Amino acid sequence: MRDLIIVESPTKARTIKKLLSGKVSVISSKGHIKDLPKSRLGVKIEDGKFIPEYIKIRGKAKDIKAIKAAARKAKRVLLAPDPDREGEAIAQHLAEEVDHANISRIRFYEITRRGVEEALANPGQIDHLLVDAHRARRVLDRLVGYKVSPLLWKLVRGGLSAGRVQSVALRILCEREAEIAAFKSEPYWVIKGLFQAKGKQFEAELARINGKRFERLGAKEMRKAKGILKAGIDAQVAKFERGPKSFPPLPLFKTSTLQQEASSVLGFAPKKTMYLAQGLYEGVSLDETTVGLITYMRTDSLRISPDFIASTGNFITQTIGSEYSKPRAYQDRKDAQAAHEAIRPTGLARTPDFVGSYLSQDAKRVYDLIYRRYLASQMADAIYDVRAVEIEYEGYLFRARSLKQTFDGYEKVYQREKRETDFLLPELAKTDAVRLVKLMIERKETQPPQRYTQASLIRRLERYGIGRPSTYASIVGTLAERHYTRREARKRSAPLVPTELGRLVNDILVPRFADFFNVKFTSRMEAELDQIAEGKLDWQRALGDFWKPFSAALEKVEAEIPEIKQGMVKETGQTCPQCGKPLIEKWGRFGKFLACSGFPQCRYTRPVGEAEPQEIEKRCPECGAPMVVKVGRFGRFLACSRYPECKTTSPYIIPQPCPLCGSDVLELRGKRGKFYKCSNEECSFASPYPLSDERCPACNAYMVKAPKETYCVRCHPEKLNTKSKKKKAKDA
Repeated sequence: MRDLIIVESPTKARTIKKLLSGKVSVISSKGHIKDLPKSRLGVKIEDGKFIPEYIKIRGKAKDIKAIKAAARKAKRVLLAPDPDREGEAIAQHLAEEVDHANISRIRFYEITRRGVEEALANPGQIDHLLVDAHRARRVLDRLVGYKVSPLLWKLVRGGLSAGRVQSVALRILCEREAEIAAFKSEPYWVIKGLFQAKGKQFEAELARINGKRFERLGAKEMRKAKGILKAGIDAQVAKFERGPKSFPPLPLFKTSTLQQEASSVLGFAPKKTMYLAQGLYEGVSLDETTVGLITYMRTDSLRISPDFIASTGNFITQTIGSEYSKPRAYQDRKDAQAAHEAIRPTGLARTPDFVGSYLSQDAKRVYDLIYRRYLASQMADAIYDVRAVEIEYEGYLFRARSLKQTFDGYEKVYQREKRETDFLLPELAKTDAVRLVKLMIERKETQPPQRYTQASLIRRLERYGIGRPSTYASIVGTLAERHYTRREARKRSAPLVPTELGRLVNDILVPRFADFFNVKFTSRMEAELDQIAEGKLDWQRALGDFWKPFSAALEKVEAEIPEIKQGMVKETGQTCPQCGKPLIEKWGRFGKFLACSGFPQCRYTRPVGEAEPQEIEKRCPECGAPMVVKVGRFGRFLACSRYPECKTTSPYIIPQPCPLCGSDVLELRGKRGKFYKCSNEECSFASPYPLSDERCPACNAYMVKAPKETYCVRCHPEKLNTKSKKKKAKDA
C-alpha cells in the first residue's frame, strides 16, 4: 500500500506525481468540495451562535467518490491543498469525507523535489484556528452579501451585489471621483533659470524666496521675480555638495506588489497575473522533469529561506561578479503571515531564457519579472555620483541636482526608472560666480487628485489592511464584473472610473451602512480574522459583535425602502406620449431608462437618451398601425406603435435601398456583430458595412461605406466578397 496525497489542483497533482516517480498516489479534489449553498443564506443563527451549512458542491459527487475509493487503498492519507486559509478549509472538508485511520496535513511551499520531500518528512495536523478564521470570513461575507444585495435589488434592479470588502473598495473610488468633481484648478508659476559656469550650462529651479519655501508661486511673486532676475546677472553659489549616493533594490515580490508591478509594467489585470503565477507555482513540464518555477504566490511575507539566500549569493558571484552580491533579509510588516516565503524562483539555474520556450508568452513575462526582481533584491546597491548646487541672487535661491551612475549594482538586472540626469553639473565651490543666461517662466495649473488604477487601488487596500493576498484580485475583478467600474482607456494600467451605476450603489449603501462600509471598520475586521487564526479571539464572539449592530441597521433600512425609492425618483421634465403623465428615470436589467410615472396603468418606457420613437411609412403587418424605430439591447429595430397591445417587431430598415435589386436593406446582428442584408431572399447582397448616401458615378447605385474606402458592389462585386471574408476571418 502506498501513501495518498490529495491536492486541490490537477496540474499540481501531475507535477508531484512526476517528481516522486510514482512512489505515492496523487489525486486532485479539483478545488473546493463543499461550500455554503448558493440559493439561500446558508447560515443558521441560533441562540447567538452562527452555524454555517456547508453542503457538497453540485457536480463534485464523482470527484468525492474517487477520493474515497483511493483513500481506502492507501496506507496513509496526506491532505495537501494550498498552505493558506482557503487550503486549510479544503483540507478540513476532505477530512470530513475521507474515512481513514491515518490522516495528516502537509503543506507545499514550492513544488520541487526538495519542497515535496521536505513536506512529506514533516507531516502535521489541520490547523483548526485557520479553519475557524476561514469560516468566520465566509460567514461574514455571506451575511453582508445575502442581506444587503436584496436591498439593491428592490431599490435599483436585480443582479446587483454588495460585499463586505467590495463595497469599501467602491467607496474609495467614488470618494476620489467626488474629490475630482469638486476640484477647482488654480494657476501657479514655475521659474527656472538657465545658468552658465565654467563653460557649462545647466538648469536650476527657484526653490526659496528670502529663505522661505513656497508651495506654489503666485502671479504677484512671479512678476516681482521677473523684474529682478534678468538675463546676464551674476548670481553666486551659496552651497555645493558632491558625493556618492547608494540606492538599494526594492524587496522581492509579495502578492500585492506582484499584482501592482504586473499591472504597471505588463498591463495585466490582477486576476490574470494570479492565474499565470498559479501555473508557474503548480508546475511546468521541462525536458527532463516537471517542476514548480516559483514559490507559493499568495503571501504577504518578505521572508526568504536562509539557505536560499546563501545559494543566491554564490550564484550572483559566479554569474555576475562578487562585487554585485549582497545577501539581504527583509523585514515583514507586523501583521504579515510569515509562514510562507515571499514570491521567488525555486531555482536560479532556471533562468527566464532557459525556461522561456516551455512557457506561454504571458507566463514568461511574469516569470521574468519575478526572477529579476528576486535576483536584484540580493544584489549590491546602485551607486551614483550626486552633485547638488544652490545659487542665490538677492534672496532668490535656485537649486539643481545631477546624478551620474558610477556602479550599476542591482540595476544591471532590474531597473524601473531612469535616475541618471541628462546633464552633469560642473565642479563648483561656494561664492563662485554663476551667470543667468535665460529666465524661463512656465504657467501651470493645479491638478485634481489622480484616479486609482488597479495597481494603486490594491496598494491602498493593502496599506489600510483591507483584504488579503488571496482576495485583492477578486475585489478589483468583481467591481468590473458588476459594472460598478470601468477603465478610462483600454489599457489595464488605465485609471478606474466608477460608473453611474457604481455611484448610485455607493450613494445608497454608504449613508445607511456608514459604520460598516468604511476603511477603519473593514481593517479592524481583517485584524480580528487574523486574531482568530492566532487563537487570540473566538470566531463566534467576533461574528456576534458584528451581527448585533449590523442586523439593527438592516432592519432600519428595510423599513425605509419605500421612502428611499421615492427619494430616488428623478423627474425628467418630459411627459409620457401615451398618457401625458411625467416621465421619470428608473434602473432596469439593461441600465437606466425612462418610464411613465403612471405605472402600472401606463407601461410606456424608452432608453435614456433616445428620442421619442419616430414613426416611419411602414405599417404593422399584424394590425396596420404605423411602425416606429426603437433601440433595444441589440441595437435599432422596428416595433408597432400600439405596443404593448400589439407586440409585433421587425428588423430595422436602413434608408438606402439595395444597390443590386432596389429592395429594403435590413440592419441585423449576428455572432460577428452588426451586418446588412437585402430583404429579398433571391438577392445576394450582404455586407458587414452600411450603405453610404454617396452614389456610384458609373451606375448611380448606393455604395458600401467601408472603414478605408467607399465602393460600388454593382460595379465591383469582387470587393464585397473580399471585404466580407476578411471581416469574418478577423472576427473568427
